[in-house]
Amino acid sequence: MDNVCPEETPCAEELKLPGMIEMAKNLMKDSGKIVSSALQGNKTLVEDEIREHRISICRVCPKFTPEERCTECGCFMKVKVAFVTSVCPIGKW
Repeated sequence: MDNVCPEETPCAEELKLPGMIEMAKNLMKDSGKIVSSALQGNKTLVEDEIREHRISICRVCPKFTPEERCTECGCFMKVKVAFVTSVCPIGKW
């Protein structure tokens, strides 16, 4: 029998995170942007309204896991959405 997932539930294959090396690269890149911005005296955190808007977009994305991680970049999205320099890896916000 074929593994068919209901439309509203992502298939298990879709919920696989990137490999550890790729996630480490993504983390280092994002961390570097945050630190660089902070060292330049720029604001690093977004307002609560923006953070909530971003996470609401993530929560309906098929790449969002029940653990609130993104299968595209591997990030913990509750944290990532809070930073000014963060961007959605697939351009949704």
